[in-house]
Amino acid sequence: MKKGYRMKTVYRFHWRSVSYVFGVLFSMAADATPVAVDAVEAEGIDPDRLRRLDTLVDTYITERRVPGMTVLISRNGKIVYEANQGVMGLDNPAPIAADTIYRIYSMTKAVTAVAALILYEEGRFHLYDPVAKYLPEFADMQIWQDGQLQPAKRPITMHQLFTHTAGLSYGFRGDHPLRSSFDALALEKSPNLAEFTRRLAKLPLVFEPGTAWGYSYASEVLGAVVAKLSGQSLEAFLQARLFKPLNMRDTSFELVKNAQSRLASSHIWHDAQAGMTLTPAAPQNPGYRLKPYDSGGMGLFSTARDYLNFLEMLRAEGRFGEQQILSPKTVKFMTKDHLPRRITDANIGPDHDPVLGLGGGHGLGIGVYIDPVRRGVLSSVGENNWGGVSGTVYWLDTTEELVVVAMVQLFNSPWRLRDDLSVGIYQALSKVYE
Repeated sequence: MKKGYRMKTVYRFHWRSVSYVFGVLFSMAADATPVAVDAVEAEGIDPDRLRRLDTLVDTYITERRVPGMTVLISRNGKIVYEANQGVMGLDNPAPIAADTIYRIYSMTKAVTAVAALILYEEGRFHLYDPVAKYLPEFADMQIWQDGQLQPAKRPITMHQLFTHTAGLSYGFRGDHPLRSSFDALALEKSPNLAEFTRRLAKLPLVFEPGTAWGYSYASEVLGAVVAKLSGQSLEAFLQARLFKPLNMRDTSFELVKNAQSRLASSHIWHDAQAGMTLTPAAPQNPGYRLKPYDSGGMGLFSTARDYLNFLEMLRAEGRFGEQQILSPKTVKFMTKDHLPRRITDANIGPDHDPVLGLGGGHGLGIGVYIDPVRRGVLSSVGENNWGGVSGTVYWLDTTEELVVVAMVQLFNSPWRLRDDLSVGIYQALSKVYE
């Protein structure tokens, strides 16, 4: 068993300005701490090659790809690189800092999955249980197939919520025949999570449960099951069972007033103008929330350091300090690919699912790269990963004992940030464990 995670920083930078001259970084970075070169080398990393990440981060800022960003990397439980560069937004010249708060959107999904697995370990449900056992509104679902509604042949299971194989969707848009029905439900304006699932259950499925992979509101439903079984709100459960034990002090569905000034501004990229503008994605709901309800799929605010703690718990096989959040066996089970081969084998070529990714599979609430060669980017078999719609990304590589968190706030980003970081990080490894 790996030792419980205890963070140690061995290589850390903070940038106050938007750009800098690489050759004089160490003398000009007013908030930089000395680089412990020996310590970085001890973790199997070449310090000179690692500095190529400085150039990468600087390029993103100086070429105005993003206003600001945070990159945080650990190996063997020790922080080996931290960059906080640029500014909070086009409307906010304050510098990005280590405690800057970001909207992490779909990075919420893995957190909700761990919450559910805590209850699974307590014997509160089985993965093959029908969801309707806990949320009766999901009984007798219908499927939209071949232009008509027909009864589903099988029920949605708990396992299918974790793996996005339930047949749920993100609704019907464009000129779809059910567009008006979807709009009338006003899902995103549901006042609470229970009402959200009641409305969602009125939408037909888009495929027979268990027969395909489709990104969806499944994590919201999973969060509703957590709330139902625990007798708490999802927020209360996460705070008590995850955020407090993991010292995730800035992670929540609602920003308290004294934290709002640390929230990075939200932006959107416009291809036609080859530039970005501010977007009204700042919380519009009462209580300074992303959603009115506790959205287990896309509702959390967090910091890079908070999320690193969460991922380090998974890297350490469920342990954080002296606390065992999940058993090592459960973490190993969660982080394996759970998709049938007929799904992952078909996920190749120009018609691959861009969300699942080339060479990608899916575990219990978390992505799994099962074929780095098919992916075409430096990585490891079994790397766990995901991201958020506003450009945030993370991955956990237990082969190389690496954890990476990168935070930006840019919708419709044309940049391959995850791939850029993958090359920058893996090329710096002087020792590999593969």
